[in-house]
Amino acid sequence: MKKNTIINLLLLFTVLQYGNAQTHVQTTSLFQNTTSKTISLAFGASSSAGNLIVVHLDWDNQGSTINSVKDNRGNTYYEIIAPTNWNGTNYSAALWYAWDISGGNTTVTAKLTLNPTSFTQIYISEYSGIVSAADPLDKSSVNKGNTAAVSSGAATTTYNNELIYGAAIGAAGTLSKGAGFALRSSANQNIIEDKTGVGVGSYSTNFTSAGGNWIAQMASFISVNSLITLPVNLLSFTGKCEHNKIALTWSTASEMNNDYFTVEQSAEGTGWKIIATKKSQGNSAVAQQYSFTADASAGDFSYFRLKQTDVAGKSKYSEILRVDNCHTSSAAVNIYPNPSNGISLYGSINLKANESYTIEVFDNLGKMVYHGGSVEPAFAINFPHILPSGIYYARFYSAAFSVVKCILVAH
Repeated sequence: MKKNTIINLLLLFTVLQYGNAQTHVQTTSLFQNTTSKTISLAFGASSSAGNLIVVHLDWDNQGSTINSVKDNRGNTYYEIIAPTNWNGTNYSAALWYAWDISGGNTTVTAKLTLNPTSFTQIYISEYSGIVSAADPLDKSSVNKGNTAAVSSGAATTTYNNELIYGAAIGAAGTLSKGAGFALRSSANQNIIEDKTGVGVGSYSTNFTSAGGNWIAQMASFISVNSLITLPVNLLSFTGKCEHNKIALTWSTASEMNNDYFTVEQSAEGTGWKIIATKKSQGNSAVAQQYSFTADASAGDFSYFRLKQTDVAGKSKYSEILRVDNCHTSSAAVNIYPNPSNGISLYGSINLKANESYTIEVFDNLGKMVYHGGSVEPAFAINFPHILPSGIYYARFYSAAFSVVKCILVAH
């Protein structure tokens, strides 16, 4: 009875950089000196689909809270910072947002549970280049005081290039934006500001004033230009032929914010088709196992690859896995140096002397770059030309076995 082909690859999903950085689109504000429970404000220009809207609200009745924040486009708004009382018993402020919005002429309306005594303020800002496939909010902070140093307090971001949004209200003197921030509004002597948090680190929104009671808020949002380490360490990706079926297994060392895996198959290493989707087992710092049984291709080999997608909708492919549909393997191959210099490779295989086998080396596109063989357990591979840096596959086979090893060439 023939034994099964097993191909083991050690794979690591690494960092990706996506798209264009976040961009401020527009900000507008309204100071409403009435006792109305409702305040509504329209952007000066049409909003664009997929963008982010951030809403700052401020009012003078601490017995009141926000009943709802909505707009005429049907977007859903979420609370970032719950109503925070400040300046003694006088005022309250809150922060809301909507992401992956529907575009168009957008009017945002907030409703309070009780009438303000005299005023309500609203500031609405739109940003593009923010992650839209999943909730982009990362961190937030809020602080209040009566010193000249106005700050929201710090929070540590998760990713590079996040949008750092800030709002400051109050103070006895004139408020101004913090160093390194772009001023988006100074209406009513209050400040809306933002900047890009280039590196992962501790951020706060800072302002200057002459003192007096104030409140400062901060929220950070993941940009499509964030450097995100795809949250999966893929330890192994294995395929073996069983009764004309291919049993695929893969394992992860850890997962964080992973969403799902897509299994794709090809008969020739090109022209891929999706054959399965596997949902992530959830955030984990321990090994997780996955499996799927596929039909074997008609030819000698079946080709597979995994596509890992995170909760932000960003994805990364594994290296291609090639499985012999028929051959079997009990032979263990050791190969060195790996990484190789692209000139030569050496190794051994646990066979008896005079047992012949063939050696083939392919590049990542399936092109053969070496063909040879041996009848000795020890072997040497001397490439006819120096191989460019990249991933290669060495196949060792005979009528009784087939083994594939992954080789990295690095200069």
